Amino acid sequence: MVPVPGMKRRRDCLVAEGGLMAAIRTRLALRLLPEIKRAFQFDATRIERYLIGCYDAAQGGGFQSHRDDTVPGTAHRRFAVSINLNAEEHEGGELRFPEYGGGRYRPPTGAAVVFSCALLHEALPVTAGRRYAFLPFLYDEAAAAIRLAQDGQLGAGVARYAASGG
Repeated sequence: MVPVPGMKRRRDCLVAEGGLMAAIRTRLALRLLPEIKRAFQFDATRIERYLIGCYDAAQGGGFQSHRDDTVPGTAHRRFAVSINLNAEEHEGGELRFPEYGGGRYRPPTGAAVVFSCALLHEALPVTAGRRYAFLPFLYDEAAAAIRLAQDGQLGAGVARYAASGG
């Protein structure tokens, strides 16, 4: 599924400060990656992008149903992570997996939803305030080889976040 114009209503900010990126990597390695290993028997060794998304109710912030691994440039992605940064300061904005019913997921501030990039999902519209979330993708060494091969096929114009460890 290729995103269509208007399906994503979110402003993005890439974290590029080295010390903050290192602190994020450390926290993920200590708290999140062991749980992914335990739950999914998957060793996530790579992070793609250190991105904070802002879903603003004033702009109808949300992201329509999509998958995160459907085009050649994203085929390496294995798990998506959504860490809420301010769950108590907005209304709406829950995650939903439409192929698996109407359940809505809204972890508290600092908690995460981790899911396969192959799952159809959406961020429901924020109805009041702004939702901030840290939104990386995780993958392993085998997927890194896929990413490297895709980079070669896609050409030098593809921007990669080299500083992200990806």
